[in-house]
Amino acid sequence: MSALSGSLSYSRFFVTIQGRDGTIRSAGSAADGSLPRGFLDRSYEKLLHHAMRPLDADEPESERSGWCVLGDPLDVSLPKERVYLEGFVNLGFRTDKWVIPGAMLRTRLRQAEIAYREQVGREKLSRRERAELKEVVTRELRKKLVPSTRAVDLTWSLDEGLVRFFSHTASAMLSMVDLFEKTFGAKLVAESPYTLASRLRTDDDPIALDDEALWEALTPTILVPEGDA
Repeated sequence: MSALSGSLSYSRFFVTIQGRDGTIRSAGSAADGSLPRGFLDRSYEKLLHHAMRPLDADEPESERSGWCVLGDPLDVSLPKERVYLEGFVNLGFRTDKWVIPGAMLRTRLRQAEIAYREQVGREKLSRRERAELKEVVTRELRKKLVPSTRAVDLTWSLDEGLVRFFSHTASAMLSMVDLFEKTFGAKLVAESPYTLASRLRTDDDPIALDDEALWEALTPTILVPEGDA
């Protein structure tokens, strides 16, 4: 989870941007690409816009993600000097979620239904009434609890055009990629043998120059017969 402590296990993503001519290219000087002039200044405004906004018990969302300071999930002010440092963009990807114990919710909902039936003088409640009661009870319980908070560190090497995300959890990676693209307007491509090899190709590569079709025609090799997996 952290780039500052613990094991250094992370997922890698290549950053790509769309040029003015519509072509997609890697972002980073090491990849023979550079970010547009003023890119970071413009993106900082969007970064602040997508800073983590803590959950509110009266709002309908049960989960929300946003940016925070790397290593300090509670700091969502995102000062420039802590985000941009020596060729890196350093961020924390924070997710807050309401987690109400199932037994607590069922017990309190049952109590609310009994009280409501006595109030209206009916034994049975409609589906809509049950749903509305659940919303009221959920909001009531949220005000007595604190959302769970999870933060994952992220570093973007501008020279390499490479993002290191210190998690391998699929749901966290999907949410991070979505927020990254909304914030920076750049696409993230997960590292794989294919994407890594495509970045390493050079003008001296005979496949890249003389037989590009061979590269594009590559297909996955299935090592386990169907039915044996």
